Amino acid sequence: LVQWAITRGTLPEGLPHLGNVALVLARFGFSADQSVYLVLSIYVTALALLLIGLAARWMAALAWCIDLLLMYAGAGLLYGMDYFTHIGLFYCIIMPVADAVSIPTLLGWRTPTLSVSAGVTRKMLQIQLCIIYSSSGLEKASGIQWWNGEAIWRALSLPVFHRFDVSWLAFVPTLAVVAGWSVLAIECGYCMMMWMRRTRMLWFVLTVSMHLGIGMFMGMWLFALIMIILNSGAFGYDVWNDWHDWRRRRSRRPIALACAPQEPMQAQSA
Repeated sequence: LVQWAITRGTLPEGLPHLGNVALVLARFGFSADQSVYLVLSIYVTALALLLIGLAARWMAALAWCIDLLLMYAGAGLLYGMDYFTHIGLFYCIIMPVADAVSIPTLLGWRTPTLSVSAGVTRKMLQIQLCIIYSSSGLEKASGIQWWNGEAIWRALSLPVFHRFDVSWLAFVPTLAVVAGWSVLAIECGYCMMMWMRRTRMLWFVLTVSMHLGIGMFMGMWLFALIMIILNSGAFGYDVWNDWHDWRRRRSRRPIALACAPQEPMQAQSA
């Protein structure tokens, strides 16, 4: 949709462009369109092999490089989903993906292994998500649109995001205000609440619900899904353990009450 001569002008010096790949492939008889289709085919193949866990890190690196080419070739048409997908592919390179759960391990071709780097890189992802949500929340809080509900009204009413008839929202502006405050609370409180054991499970559910709402009411399902995947990769293991601990404590509570010593009944005076 955007000519390569234009997107190449916005490319940082020293980085390759999809047009450069097409020029190289032209020496072997490939047209510009055929070069694009070839690059996309390699991209999809690398993602498929990464998904099943075959040469996962190498495939993640290949997919990350091609994704960079596609991002710069589509400059001006990108939004959050593209950048967060690129971040996710980068973590697939540095994380020991497919070492524990993958098709090769399920088939017995590879022995599941524990890794210290898994915990270290997961902490890196957690810290980055905390920075992302906190900066996003503080930026929203610096304006008035999220405090008075105008941002919610615009997001649901713009033609590009319009999915449902929300004209009735004009008669209940308090609901838009509450929705805006909820987004501010979730994002600004993410950095603190996700690190606290007592609030982590609740905040994880709130964050996932927020992104599901974005996908449902604004049609941005790819953005919603990639953010849910990143949150699950960062805090999903901790939330899973918190859930099991909560259920264990809940199941032990009736037994503890039943075994508690009974207070001796005091004799009533005649």
